[in-house]
Amino acid sequence: MLASRRFLRIGNAPSIKTPLLLPSFSSKGFPNVAKILQTMEEYISDEVLVSAYDIHSNHIKPPFDFASAIFLDSGGYEASKETELSDTYEKEYSAKEWSLDKHQQVLAQWKSNSPTVCVSYDHPNDRVPTVQQIERAKAMVLPPGNSARALLIKPETETSKRLHLENILPTVKQMTGFAVVGVTEKEIGNSTLSRMINVAKLRKELDAHHPGLPIHVFGSLDTISTFLYFLAGADIFDGLTWLRYAFSNGDTVYRHHFGSLSLPITTNSDIVEGRCWTNNYQYMQEMRLSMIKFAVDGRFEHFGKHHESLKRAYDAMIAELGGA
Repeated sequence: MLASRRFLRIGNAPSIKTPLLLPSFSSKGFPNVAKILQTMEEYISDEVLVSAYDIHSNHIKPPFDFASAIFLDSGGYEASKETELSDTYEKEYSAKEWSLDKHQQVLAQWKSNSPTVCVSYDHPNDRVPTVQQIERAKAMVLPPGNSARALLIKPETETSKRLHLENILPTVKQMTGFAVVGVTEKEIGNSTLSRMINVAKLRKELDAHHPGLPIHVFGSLDTISTFLYFLAGADIFDGLTWLRYAFSNGDTVYRHHFGSLSLPITTNSDIVEGRCWTNNYQYMQEMRLSMIKFAVDGRFEHFGKHHESLKRAYDAMIAELGGA
């Protein structure tokens, strides 16, 4: 079974057992990100993802010691006009300057009591072959304390929108010294099935050379996709959908619909927004528990009302993989 519980190892800190669903924070689309973080500090005690770009740009200020572990993202998302699949339209967005040196400055100044996973540098105008991405990630100077490297695999040219597994899989054996290997949901395939298949192929190749190394699918945190990529062998999931929408009864719905159905209809929209965030965080904990149960007994019923659709997607993936 591709879905399993694996271990994330960050320095000498106690290992963290997957799956992990990371509440993510970004200034892109959320100019009040500092306020959101401040609001959620009271509720979050597990792992979170924040952006090195946002720290350098003073949108947010560390440390974030309320979290049990921190994923310090590369900044490539904020430095680009790139969108997640959960975005409903292309927003006007102007990024500040971002570079490898600025990324390393953030790491050099990083101080936190929480174990930190440092994601390799990314910029839409600085694409290089996968082998060079691996070398650059290995050269990343980690901050002192309990920290580890995550390799985020990106397209090899500025004009390419997708990852090409035929170029990536031969390099997997060189991916030593990483706590995590990551891809973005948008770039790993051009359909849900192709993304699942490609995650599964990456999972198998990693297991052949680095057994138990977790896969992180960036931008894939919702009530459906997270389960699908987990079934394909991924372990860590993040995204901004939990801030854009509401998680409710197996679905990802508009926030104002959640407010109308779950709160008094007179509730102020700002209060609805905050209630959505706290609700979504708790919902993610329930999703994680469902995934853990599945890893134990393989029963799709743990995934709730959409379990039959998830089973059909899983079966299609296995068929395309040749029944392995």
